[in-house]
Amino acid sequence: MFAILWNLIAAPATFLGAVPAIEKGNTVAWAALLFPFVGASLLIWALHLTMRWRRFGTSQLAVSGDTVALGGWLRGTIAARNLPEDASPHLTLTCINRVVTGTGKDRSVWEKILWQEEQTVPREGLAPGPEGPAIPVAFRLPDNAPATRSEDPDNKIVWRLQAHASIPGVDYKEQFEIPVAAPPAGRGAAADERDPFAPATVAEAPPVATLERPLDARVRVEPGPEGGLRFTLPASGHAKAGITVGLFTILFGGFTGLLVFLIRRGMASDAFVFVPLIILAGFAFVSSILVAVVLQVLFKRTIVDATPGGLVVTARVLGLERARRIARDEIRDITLSVGMQAGTTPYYDLAVGRTTGPAARITAMLRNKREAEWLAAEITKALR
Repeated sequence: MFAILWNLIAAPATFLGAVPAIEKGNTVAWAALLFPFVGASLLIWALHLTMRWRRFGTSQLAVSGDTVALGGWLRGTIAARNLPEDASPHLTLTCINRVVTGTGKDRSVWEKILWQEEQTVPREGLAPGPEGPAIPVAFRLPDNAPATRSEDPDNKIVWRLQAHASIPGVDYKEQFEIPVAAPPAGRGAAADERDPFAPATVAEAPPVATLERPLDARVRVEPGPEGGLRFTLPASGHAKAGITVGLFTILFGGFTGLLVFLIRRGMASDAFVFVPLIILAGFAFVSSILVAVVLQVLFKRTIVDATPGGLVVTARVLGLERARRIARDEIRDITLSVGMQAGTTPYYDLAVGRTTGPAARITAMLRNKREAEWLAAEITKALR
């Protein structure tokens, strides 16, 4: 309905207002062509959702047990209509901090990924359902993630389960919000609570479990120049992240250039010339930050030298280099941390927990969570 209403307004405004203005040489009127473009995109999106609903209907998630709690399991079944027997659904369980800022027209929503796990259900793993194959769900929840929180509508913790299957015609896609409770008393511990009898540093900790290196791992491992091992994390080259940030960079850069053009043409009155200059400064500042992010996403390379003496982390971007050292007796543990995200896709960095002070971050930008877990385990072993 919103897409139809938008097009009913945008079409007459374009052909009766913007087009005649452009024919008369009004260059600013070109910006009005954005509205029919957005309207067409909304209409295509609405038609796609309608086709998906007509094919699959509304899916139902049946959760096993009375309560889903941290440290336990989320088990259940997704029943979908007309799901092909040869489908291989991809499931994603995500813990999200949903923050709302501003009010009215200035209202904006930001969803920060705190934890995520993925799995693909093979076609032979599908279960029989009332209207076709059903999708089994089985996720082990972490102990140290936050439970569902909704007391403050502007700062909520949401657990979301998404199911997606690539199918000829219209893909299957559905999502559910799962209420997740805190772990029962006596089980699990917060991430910042440590056993007083636990080893104080990573050097004194028990042996680290050996994780298998993923076949598609991009991290290169070789002997270090000072002993130990050197882990080279190449420039990410992640197309999705680069395109996402690049589009925002082009958008802000384009508005910055437009403001410069309008100011130079004297379209701001002398009495209020400071207003567009302030706006220009803001857009230029954001554009410069986005350019720096694009350079980091596409060209930053990180080298980690791990020896029994500690870590040396070197970051290189287009010939510029910065190194920092972390002594072994300062290191408590090495864990995963969600760095940047592109939509609902997280990229993992490493967090070096210290015995005192805040954790140090190693920018890895690894899309594969298994590779990030393997890297953290290998660096931990190299420190001993």
